[in-house]
Amino acid sequence: MAPRRGRVEMRRIEDRTSRQVRFSKRRSGLFKKAFELAVLCDAEVALLVFSPGGKLYEFSSVSRYAALPLLPFPSTTSSITRVPLSEP
Repeated sequence: MAPRRGRVEMRRIEDRTSRQVRFSKRRSGLFKKAFELAVLCDAEVALLVFSPGGKLYEFSSVSRYAALPLLPFPSTTSSITRVPLSEP
């Protein structure tokens, strides 16, 4: 069966594994778009994404945003994943 393309119904994905896979793919796409926006438009972009488990992923096109102090966000966690500034 070929993968579906087109609109995705906006509702919570019940299957835990499918939800994690979708989160991972969507997160990667979002970070790629942030990188492209920074390069193509010479914009300063900073992006924070929290996983459902509370893990923080961040992207910054400018080094001064990479050092932002971490505020108490939705869940306290010590695991931070930094996305490299190179093209995803």
